[in-house]
Amino acid sequence: MKKSEDNLRRSISLLEATLESTADGILVVDIHGNIVTFNQKFRKMWKIPVGVLENREDQKAITYVLKQLKDPDGFVESLKRLYSKPNTDVFDEIEFKDGRIYERYSIPQKMEKKVVGRVFSFRDVTERKQMEYQLVHQATHDILTGLPNRTLLMDRINQCIKYAKRHKKKVAILFLDLDRFKGVNDSLGHDTGDLLLKLVSERLSESIREYDTLTRWGGDEFVIVIPDLKSEENVASIIRHCMFSMEQPFHIQNHSITITCSMGISFYPKDGQFATSLLKSADSAMYHAKAEGKNTFQFYKSHMTEYALEQLELENDLHQAILNNQFLLYYQPIVDIKTHSIKSVEALIRWKHPQRGLLSPDKFIPLAEETGLISGIGEWVLTEACRQLKAWHDDGLPEISIAVNVSINQFKQKDFLAKLEKTLKETNLDTKFLELEISETGFMRNFNTFLNLLRKIKEKGVALSIDDFGTGYSGLNYLKILPVDKLKIDKSFVQDEIYTTEGNIVLSVIALAKKLKLKVVAEGVETKEQYSFLKKHLCDEAQGYYFSRPVDAESMFHILKKVRDNQYSYA
Repeated sequence: MKKSEDNLRRSISLLEATLESTADGILVVDIHGNIVTFNQKFRKMWKIPVGVLENREDQKAITYVLKQLKDPDGFVESLKRLYSKPNTDVFDEIEFKDGRIYERYSIPQKMEKKVVGRVFSFRDVTERKQMEYQLVHQATHDILTGLPNRTLLMDRINQCIKYAKRHKKKVAILFLDLDRFKGVNDSLGHDTGDLLLKLVSERLSESIREYDTLTRWGGDEFVIVIPDLKSEENVASIIRHCMFSMEQPFHIQNHSITITCSMGISFYPKDGQFATSLLKSADSAMYHAKAEGKNTFQFYKSHMTEYALEQLELENDLHQAILNNQFLLYYQPIVDIKTHSIKSVEALIRWKHPQRGLLSPDKFIPLAEETGLISGIGEWVLTEACRQLKAWHDDGLPEISIAVNVSINQFKQKDFLAKLEKTLKETNLDTKFLELEISETGFMRNFNTFLNLLRKIKEKGVALSIDDFGTGYSGLNYLKILPVDKLKIDKSFVQDEIYTTEGNIVLSVIALAKKLKLKVVAEGVETKEQYSFLKKHLCDEAQGYYFSRPVDAESMFHILKKVRDNQYSYA
């Protein structure tokens, strides 16, 4: 008898040790709802006082823990189902108000095939679930802004389409792109650009309804999904709010940044039956908004797809143009107003497209800038312009200078100065005959970045001029320290009525240039009246159709030959 009692005590001791050694919380109850046993892990996990468990009444313990649960009613219902079906196994999760998550595993306790109770096992999986949530969140959300990403966007659109199809509603897709965001990155750095994107996402989030979806498509592009629309007109207020949210300046690290956006809108089911087609339509409309001058929006129209395909085709042709040497240069004289002689020429690129004929730069240069092809094209222009001018000099023609437009993207290249030196060396052109033009807007957006480079270029003897002056609002303080030689007045100020406001602007630029000891070139001169006005007010040089349209190299050769032989004058 004593031996049997010892064996029983050993078995009980082993059972208790086993229960206490497990990492899970264990609870055993009988079929009457009385607590048979539990381990300390269970008590600590559920934060139940010892006195509550010592009463051995399961109901009292349940009443105590219900206050901790996120869904206490659901917990009670699950227990009722278990006790109504005693042979049932269960494996589920329990969520707490404080964020804890426990796995619950319960099986019936049987003796001789008869259910006598139930064993519960609880495991804390909070950390694992948090990691799983983080992984899912990272896979479906943008790291920078925390907004849903493309993966989640596609799912949201598909869900909205299903709902709209069942209830005969409409869905709007707003494709939004920030205007000139690249200039912020280039001038203020990517860290500032990232902060700006975060602030933009916050403003846009405040501009939409609670059940709309704002996502970051990538870069500086965002997509907004607007579901449950009765009519297309209902989206108007959201568009206005989004556009208005961009109007106030963003203040970042002592910088006040004003940025606008272009937006394209498509609707289900009119503009597409699927997420991909709706996004494509909205994207196409957005590009049309940019083409209209930015800071506006466009609703999708069927012809826009044709335009997008045309642009894609043109991009492919542009690659071939570089490979097959389809570019050529035209030249336009720049005339000294005082002496009436050609002082220099500006090199202007043309594309001899095999199907579309001769294309002017406005037809392809913006696309080249956007696709990054401008750097290669710009290098060719610089080399060809220097080569041609040197050839004219060698032929005994007047030793005029040549002006070449340089893209901001070229200046951004780390080896631009080295490439410039190499070109001058290979063509054997004296640096004093070369002038580089950069747009005023390009100067102002990248002032600090390029100031040192411009100084080095100037040290080489190459002249520098600000093109399209008057459109970028340069400050006097900037002009004082820029190492430039000329200001080229934008043709819009010259071609309009010169005795009105535009005329005052021309006079102001001339006076400013004289004060800074810079030369002034007036672009777009087309009439004798304009020429006389500029001459009267002591403008230095002029350029435009009044003197000559841009001509090919052969025609310019004959013009310069007449100049050399004193047979050509613009007096």
